[in-house]
Amino acid sequence: MSEVQGTVEFSVELHKFHNVDLFQRGYYQIRAGLKIPSRIPHRLYATIAGQTGDSSLCSACVHENNVYSRVFQILYRNEEIVLNESMNFRVHLLLDGERVEDALSEADFQLKLDLHFTDSEQLLRDVPAIPVISSRTLCLHFHPKRGLHHHVPVMFDYFHLSVISVTVHASLVALHQPLISFARPGKGSWLGKGSPEMGPDQTSMSLENLVFGAGYCKPPSSEGSFYVPSENCMQHAYKWHKDLCLLLLNAYRGLQIYYTVLMKEIPDLPQLKLEELSVEDTLSQLCTELQVFSLMESIHPPSF
Repeated sequence: MSEVQGTVEFSVELHKFHNVDLFQRGYYQIRAGLKIPSRIPHRLYATIAGQTGDSSLCSACVHENNVYSRVFQILYRNEEIVLNESMNFRVHLLLDGERVEDALSEADFQLKLDLHFTDSEQLLRDVPAIPVISSRTLCLHFHPKRGLHHHVPVMFDYFHLSVISVTVHASLVALHQPLISFARPGKGSWLGKGSPEMGPDQTSMSLENLVFGAGYCKPPSSEGSFYVPSENCMQHAYKWHKDLCLLLLNAYRGLQIYYTVLMKEIPDLPQLKLEELSVEDTLSQLCTELQVFSLMESIHPPSF
């Protein structure tokens, strides 16, 4: 199977924590993590939006690609804590190059939210050791063209009755040949955790077959580096390039449409003038530019 590297970015914001009726006074913390199915080779990177200095109890931090909110104290029933903490999850996925859109639509992205608690000030010296008392998992129904834009109050269980309001945005931001190695589930690995098994030469051959189709046969190195594929191979490459460009352009347009609607619904937001994008004209321009290339190395999908 020939593969393409896709990049999806998730922006998550924790707004307000509301204590409905927690049984214990003490110190609480919210932890957020993005879960990707192990069957999909991937790399995940978590960052905190706008953070420049060192983390502390009074600020959010990243630990093993999970984001920890600042620690906050709860003393009273119906108490409300404003967190306003934003985080980004960037995930690189290795996708079936012949069905990129379907593979992204079928990916089972999940956002896991954990509520942690301690009544010991001494335990605050070791924040990762603060025990979890309740968990919730949100299924993120991501669509590569429309993205994902949702605001939801998340309620923890009856014995830890509290609510955290969460906003999630997600968008497809890049499609290209695999640029990094991915850990693949191995047959003999424990719980499907394998080691990177993909080398650059293997990726290059796979990409050529994907772009030019099954009928493509790379010439021996003795024939030189210049080689013009057959007309059928070139037409396959043009169609493949067009499909990926169209998917990226639609993802970009979907993000623009959502933000335009948002500015109308919330007049207090900065009223930015967005650059108009004609998907049809831009796609036509990209396809025309591609056809002027004659060298195989020049054919690849751009990233936006």
